[in-house]
Amino acid sequence: MTFRVTEVEAIYSPDGWPRPITLLWNGEMLPVIDVGRRWKTEGGIHILARVPDERVFELSTNGALWRTRVIAYPPGVV
Repeated sequence: MTFRVTEVEAIYSPDGWPRPITLLWNGEMLPVIDVGRRWKTEGGIHILARVPDERVFELSTNGALWRTRVIAYPPGVV
């Protein structure tokens, strides 16, 4: 699945890493319940985030825009 530009509410740590709080997906604001791996590339910062229904999203930001895609679904979904 390709990335979509979306809205993400995040707080930033003193060392500059964003901690996503919520993300907008298909018109629904989803709370982020867990943050996993995070890494930096030339294109920006990437973070794995899990929401209450157990989907895992890859969030990516270049500091101006957030892009999001689903990378894992709970068992039995899709």
